[in-house]
Amino acid sequence: MKKKTLLKLIFTASCLLATYSLLNNHETTTLNKLAFQNIEALASGENDDNAYCLGYGSIDCRTVKVEYKVTNFSLD
Repeated sequence: MKKKTLLKLIFTASCLLATYSLLNNHETTTLNKLAFQNIEALASGENDDNAYCLGYGSIDCRTVKVEYKVTNFSLD
């Protein structure tokens, strides 16, 4: 009888400890704002609809080689 009571106590204590450690775990796997901006920039592709192409050079802009390509991405 004492052995079963001791096992129940150990089991309950381990469950409480596991619950406490899960609830107080501050290391989350959520992505921060910068990570979401990076994902959004990668997902936007290389669409040059809003790009300004200036000069003649070696940068591709709408199938033309230009010196400067300016896009209107912001870090807001």
